[in-house]
Amino acid sequence: MILYRPFFINNQAVKPYLKNQSSMKTRILPTKQPWLLTVLLAIVLAAGLPDKTAAQTWRLIQPAYPTIDAFVAGYSVRDFGATGDGVTDVTSIFQARLTALGNLGGGTLFVPSGRYVIRGTLLIPRGVTLRGEWEKPVKGQAVNGTILMAYTGRGNESAASFITMEPTAGVVDLAIWYPEQLPDNITPYSPAITFGEPGYWGNEFCNARNITFVNAYTGLVFSRVNGGSCPMINGLYGTPLSRGFEIDNIADVGHLENIDFSPAYWAGSGLPNSPAAGSGYAGWIRANGTGIVMRRNDWSYTSFVKVEGYKIGFHAAPSIASQGAIPNGHNYWMTFTNCETGILCDGVSNVGIMFARVNTVGCTNGVVVGTAGSTDGALQLHTCSIGGSSNAISTDPSSLARVIVQQCTITGGKVNINGGTLMASDCDFNNNAPQITLGDKSRGIITGNRFKNTANIQNNSPYQSAIDHTPLALTKLPAVPTIVARAQQPSRKVMYLATAAPFNAKNDGVTDNTTAVQNALNQASADGGGIVFLPPGKYKFTGHLSIPRGVELKGATDNLAAPMGQGSILEPYADKNNPSGVPFIKMAQASGLRAVTINYPEQVSANIPNVPAYPYAIQGTGSDIYIVNVGLRATYNGVDLFTNKCDNHYVDGLAGHVFKNGVRVGGGAANGQVSNTQFNTSVYAAGAESKWGSWPNSPTGDNSNVYDYQYNNLDFLVLGNCTGEILYNNFVYGANRGIIYQKDGAGGPSGISLGSGIDGSRIGISFQGMGSGGFDLINSQIVALGDSTNKYLETTSTFTSSVNLYNADFWGNPGKSVELNGAGALNLQSGNFVQPGQLRFGWLKAGALSIHNTAVWSIGTILNAGAEPRFSAQSSIIDSNGIVPARAALFKNNLGNVWGVSIAGAMDRHGWTATASVNNGSARNALDSTASTRWDTQGSQTNGQTFTVDMKTMNTVRAVVLDCTQSRDDSPAGYNAYVSADGVNWGNPVASGAGTTGMTLITFPETVGRYIRIVQTGSKGNYWSIHEFYVFGRVNVASVTLDTTSRILKTGISHKLTATILPVNATIKTMIWSSSNPAIAKVDSNGLVTALATGQAVITVTTVDGGKTAICADTVTASGNTPHNGIAAAIPGIIEAELYDDGGPALAYADADAVNSGGYRPTEGVDVEPCAEGGYDVGYIAGGEWIKYTVNINTPGVYTLQLRLASPYTGKQLHVELDGVNISGPVNVPATGDWQTYQTVSVTTPSLGTGRKTLRIVMDTDGFNINYLNFISQSGAVQELTVYPNPVTGTQLNLQFNGAAHQAGRYRVLLFNALNRPVMSTTINTANGNGAVSLPLNKKLTPGYYLLELTDTTGKRTVKKVIVQ
Repeated sequence: MILYRPFFINNQAVKPYLKNQSSMKTRILPTKQPWLLTVLLAIVLAAGLPDKTAAQTWRLIQPAYPTIDAFVAGYSVRDFGATGDGVTDVTSIFQARLTALGNLGGGTLFVPSGRYVIRGTLLIPRGVTLRGEWEKPVKGQAVNGTILMAYTGRGNESAASFITMEPTAGVVDLAIWYPEQLPDNITPYSPAITFGEPGYWGNEFCNARNITFVNAYTGLVFSRVNGGSCPMINGLYGTPLSRGFEIDNIADVGHLENIDFSPAYWAGSGLPNSPAAGSGYAGWIRANGTGIVMRRNDWSYTSFVKVEGYKIGFHAAPSIASQGAIPNGHNYWMTFTNCETGILCDGVSNVGIMFARVNTVGCTNGVVVGTAGSTDGALQLHTCSIGGSSNAISTDPSSLARVIVQQCTITGGKVNINGGTLMASDCDFNNNAPQITLGDKSRGIITGNRFKNTANIQNNSPYQSAIDHTPLALTKLPAVPTIVARAQQPSRKVMYLATAAPFNAKNDGVTDNTTAVQNALNQASADGGGIVFLPPGKYKFTGHLSIPRGVELKGATDNLAAPMGQGSILEPYADKNNPSGVPFIKMAQASGLRAVTINYPEQVSANIPNVPAYPYAIQGTGSDIYIVNVGLRATYNGVDLFTNKCDNHYVDGLAGHVFKNGVRVGGGAANGQVSNTQFNTSVYAAGAESKWGSWPNSPTGDNSNVYDYQYNNLDFLVLGNCTGEILYNNFVYGANRGIIYQKDGAGGPSGISLGSGIDGSRIGISFQGMGSGGFDLINSQIVALGDSTNKYLETTSTFTSSVNLYNADFWGNPGKSVELNGAGALNLQSGNFVQPGQLRFGWLKAGALSIHNTAVWSIGTILNAGAEPRFSAQSSIIDSNGIVPARAALFKNNLGNVWGVSIAGAMDRHGWTATASVNNGSARNALDSTASTRWDTQGSQTNGQTFTVDMKTMNTVRAVVLDCTQSRDDSPAGYNAYVSADGVNWGNPVASGAGTTGMTLITFPETVGRYIRIVQTGSKGNYWSIHEFYVFGRVNVASVTLDTTSRILKTGISHKLTATILPVNATIKTMIWSSSNPAIAKVDSNGLVTALATGQAVITVTTVDGGKTAICADTVTASGNTPHNGIAAAIPGIIEAELYDDGGPALAYADADAVNSGGYRPTEGVDVEPCAEGGYDVGYIAGGEWIKYTVNINTPGVYTLQLRLASPYTGKQLHVELDGVNISGPVNVPATGDWQTYQTVSVTTPSLGTGRKTLRIVMDTDGFNINYLNFISQSGAVQELTVYPNPVTGTQLNLQFNGAAHQAGRYRVLLFNALNRPVMSTTINTANGNGAVSLPLNKKLTPGYYLLELTDTTGKRTVKKVIVQ
């Protein structure tokens, strides 16, 4: 007995569709109806009966929050007593219903909004989905909807997970919250979700969508003990504390997208014990948490990721389950914010790991290549924005990675390449210099980059590098829209149960359901649209189906999964051997197909290789159709989107196996999308296995004929006449041709490909034709089988367009990588060919092949004969075997796979001598700078042979190069290297090892000596040859002397000392100068001594290398100086900086050079320039300079000293002395923003006595300007005079006196021009200290800057700036 429970539409109860003879319409019942008795009875039966169908009713759910689909549930936990009260443990209710659905063959268990206590664990069976109501979380806002309260696994990460999933199971639209996890005492728990049940055969296609990990210790893991394939994750959010998710132990591609982890989600969740934002828990996550852990992932797709506030954003790490395995894969559009490390690669796969449009923001380190796993691979970064407060990019010295950085922006931090090869091209380096540092175990191809600051590449590498800043003109990574799962569901939300009356479809695999299901589809259409639902089971069809407009045909297991025996299976029998017949399913405009499997039961393996041909399984006939989570197996042709124009078609999650063609697009379709397809020959070839569904039409023994058939026949994706097509994360294993671009009808394909994965193909991509809009590819993975006839890429004779591949990885060892037969062009940026071909890399009959910033691993022959003019290689790792690079269209800035040692920086060998234990007469050939000559052993290498070099001077050495490039196999079988000071005592070897092909680099810690000996420790049949012997190090300093040992100097006089270092070819000639008494005589870094005061001082010079010294004893005698123009400056009052004393250098001032850089007082060395505030300032200041002023202090006491200063820098400083006493302390110059933007700095002096004194301004650093000093008495005395108008435009000047500073009486007035010459002299009288006096200007004054000097009868002087216009 099956009890049908009503579902709800707009708060009204609705029965499942039942045939009504009179109206054939859905019946909508009032809410108060006798059906409540049915509900109660169903609950009782469900609780008391073990029957798997007890109280089971398929119902269309109307969720509380928006969803992209309309879903059908087999059970609701509410019907069995789970109320979501946050108190009652409902573990058993949940598990019983999940198990019941598993017994049915799949379906969805619905969990309405609420808080559900689950103290145990849950196992989701094969084909079953646990689904709640989910509101996408927002940082800082409460978590709503379905919340599962987890308690299991506390204190034990290895305990059973909260949720464990079998193959094709799903967990969707819910939050997981650990109530006992406290933010101030974070405790380990077992994972919230594990894909893969331990001990269960199979772990494929588990699905997790729209999950909020409120505070899970570990969010989701792929089982390390039950390997499998194809994890499907879309939408993980929240605050996982230790790990967001971890992928390991998988053997086929996973799809992982829309990830967003941040500490802010838990803080804002609104749940009990949630932390305050930014509190200690956030620090714990920053110190311990990892957003994504990627181990063995078998080319997984990871896209649209945000990780904030974790120790590591993305960790590429060695496998724990599969020793030696490391991740590869395609990663796109990621942002890592405020992480210690954005991306940590503790493994870099030789087949490549690719990142495009990745950003690191506010991280300590952007991208780091570590040490935990093999790094002899390719790390590809394209169009990324990378920065870090410490390092933008860094590699460990042990790394061998090819770090390919293309069109990226380095926003800040160091680029420290300590190991491996940095391939940086067409990038923007906005970090500080040195922008890039190459260590001694690295090399670089650094080309066409732009630098915000002056380029500075610190190259410490002994290996050959290519560094060229010439601009490049390259195409940019094309824009790709943000890929999100589209909302695909009928506008009318009514379910039609196909197995119920009046349709009565049978899921027994025997009864023909063609009429029953078509009637349901037609009825839904007649009613205005809806969903025709097929419960799990097998449905036989001898005819065809047509899905009308506005109708969706839907099965029970709505997860992205290959056919594995679960869910709703459609089995067509029509049109065998009739490929031109009617497609099994035809889809009208705006119709949908979801969550079904199509299996052709008569397509048995015994037919192979004579596989019966069928029409396409699915054909679109109009626009806006959608095909979502549909499985295909034993299908001849998959999806036809070319016969008819299918604009806006949407194919997502199509998975399984076809024999001939997977998806074909054309017909002029516009703006379609094919995404997340997952095809694998194993679905059929291994289909007899229980984990794949035990399908009777699959082979049970040897299945190699299935793989052979696929390799010779399957064309996975065929793209014809279409525009705006998006290919996103599509994958196939086992195909003749992975993707075909061709012209058909009116044109070819235009669009964009992101994440195309072609594995196990004969021809990865065949370019036959292209639309006018082009079809570029981003992050492609192409694997062609190891057969001499296979290739990764080909163009046919019909291809005349151009296509760009950005970030592409190739492996599988085909006959050749690229074959060009058409006139078009293939352009590759940041590619990686780990296996470039058995025969050659390229076979270029026509067209053009260009590679840029690409790694082509070692191969015997690059091109077919004469193909060089069709080939361009730039900024790449590629050998030149079999080609003449000069004949290529372009062959520039490339390095080979064998690291050549650079002899740039090798020591000068002039005068050196060499001896050898055998063939001694030829030993000198190794030092003659002629590569064609050599020393050799004239016989086989034997233990004990020696070669010795005398460098003639004591040197500090760190490396030796034995160059036998001209006899590339004659490197030493083994060696010990020694260094000796006397050629007699050799001690222990400084290095040991074996020679390498061509050049042998021997490195060791810096060692001081004169002699170097290489001793042969191995044996082989070849000669031991050395064509050139190079040494890296430095010539040590032996001594330093001065041109004089004693002098007598006058105060204010400067004199330079000259030092001589021997030997003259010493490498490091840097010296440090010092004075025993800097107050008497100071010395600068160039040996310039300045006498400051009477007394004695000893000047010492010391070499940095070796600490050798020489001295000069100086005696200083006195000299004198006078105030400027004979008038001492008055204090209180303003002292203009340019009015320093007369007397010249060392008496009135000390200036670093004798050149006057400003033009004022031109015969003197002080640099005075026009000031933006009027008048002049002292500029061009160097540290150690000083200026003297004779002053007259009229008022005793404490003063406020105001200094008018300008500087664009920080950290600048001066001080002011009075009679040799520092009265200001250190005065810090503010960064005013510009040389002529002034600010006033005020300090307080000690109490000053009256009288004539000497004031000195001492420049402690360089980098600022001084306008004036103003001494303001704190005892209240004020000296002030107002001059107006100022600037002067007429013939009269007015003086306004301040009685507090001036008395009535007679004043002398002088007006000085810019040359300090008086141009007017007069006297004035005032009867009132507060009065105003008019001063006529009797002659025309030249526009410019003037000084007005007013002196009273006591000699008190007031000076004011005047500007005449």
